[in-house]
Amino acid sequence: MQEHSSTAAFPESLELTDDNAVMQITWDDGHLSRHRLDVLRAACPCAMCQGHSPSQSLNLKPDQFPDIRMMDLAPVGRYAYHLVWSDGHDTGIYTLKMLREMENSA
Repeated sequence: MQEHSSTAAFPESLELTDDNAVMQITWDDGHLSRHRLDVLRAACPCAMCQGHSPSQSLNLKPDQFPDIRMMDLAPVGRYAYHLVWSDGHDTGIYTLKMLREMENSA
């Protein structure tokens, strides 16, 4: 039994579009997600960026990353992607649930 339909979907394809500024995900249920890389970088879920409590969050904003590029992307099991950014940051694990539920930003 599936708890949430958003967690059941799996990426069919993932590509960079819009002059490599947007990550586009086509899900196996036909849904299309488009996320600007600056928004994804600002939303990094790692403890360094988000802190261990809201008071520790760096409160990153997309405009802090105007020229950010994705240098590498690797699957983490069947539940997430590890992203490496052009600013050297590489500790974020972006779950499929997060990527699916994030509002399209592009």
